[in-house]
Amino acid sequence: MIELHGDLGVDEERLRAADPDGLYLFALERYPYMMTSAQVAEFTCATSQEVRRLLARGELKGCRVGKKWLVPKLALLNYLYKGEGREGLQSA
Repeated sequence: MIELHGDLGVDEERLRAADPDGLYLFALERYPYMMTSAQVAEFTCATSQEVRRLLARGELKGCRVGKKWLVPKLALLNYLYKGEGREGLQSA
């Protein structure tokens, strides 16, 4: 099912596939699809600076809009599951 946000759709099936164990999606419900580095930091119990370092190194996928970083939930899920041998997932 695709949930619409303005003109863009969020593919819920891809999000569920990225979190097959259902560990994170429930907790991520209160966050917007495009999360700021501060929101990612809050969710992961990291600092905003640590999150920005991950983004700058490309370990966590996101995009810069002005001075802010935005991270799609799908990219965060891929990062959280990284290293568990789950290949074939595509980042947003």
